[in-house]
Amino acid sequence: MPMPSEMGLEFTPAETTDLNTHFDAILAIMNAKKIVQLTAAERQAAQSASEKRLPYIDNAINNLAPAFPGLQPGYLTLVNATKDFHAATQLREIAVKRNEVNDRMIDFAMASEHFAYQYMRKLYNNAQEAQEINTPGADTVVEALAPLFEGQGPQNDPVVNP
Repeated sequence: MPMPSEMGLEFTPAETTDLNTHFDAILAIMNAKKIVQLTAAERQAAQSASEKRLPYIDNAINNLAPAFPGLQPGYLTLVNATKDFHAATQLREIAVKRNEVNDRMIDFAMASEHFAYQYMRKLYNNAQEAQEINTPGADTVVEALAPLFEGQGPQNDPVVNP
């Protein structure tokens, strides 16, 4: 979907509270099971069940291990492996929605920031022009916003010659 032509939206305090409450609820559910916060090194070292590996893990846990109980490792239980695989599968499905929410939040923020930046830039350009005729407040606006543009050359919109 292309960039909208404008945003001009805001979230009500109730909507912001609802969003935060839902995320807090998700964290509470996860933390009630077990708090797992891996370090970067632990994440790197963990054996991921990539899409290629999932069918093999599924087959091992749901078919091969029950069919050949004598080959099951004594130090790891099939019950826990089954639970872990099921939880991982559930979380992968939920992660699809989480990723969609994350992408949507990023898109909303980026589009909103884009238009807010455009407004600020136009305000700065107008203030620069207004300085030429000593318009009250123009110096204040330019002085406050100029550090953002220092060293970047002229910031006025290019003049198009017909």
